[in-house]
Amino acid sequence: MDSNPDTLPVKDLNIASFLMASNEVKLTKVERTAGNIAYFHFQPKEKAENLVAAYWADSAPTLQPRRLFGAQRDLKDLIFSGGERT
Repeated sequence: MDSNPDTLPVKDLNIASFLMASNEVKLTKVERTAGNIAYFHFQPKEKAENLVAAYWADSAPTLQPRRLFGAQRDLKDLIFSGGERT
């Protein structure tokens, strides 16, 4: 896996969907490992880390369900398309 210090790699689809739907961070890359695991890279890293911490602490900002599930659908499309996105 490419380790860019300016991005936060996330492999959990639910967390990645939450980050993408938040509009506070940007999906910059989708990367597949040799084991075919998809990592979603978000930046700015610090903001993404804060959102993930809020997600796990049950203090995350409220999102509209349609926006969240739309983000999840878009990420699944990226996974199953087989290509990388940069």
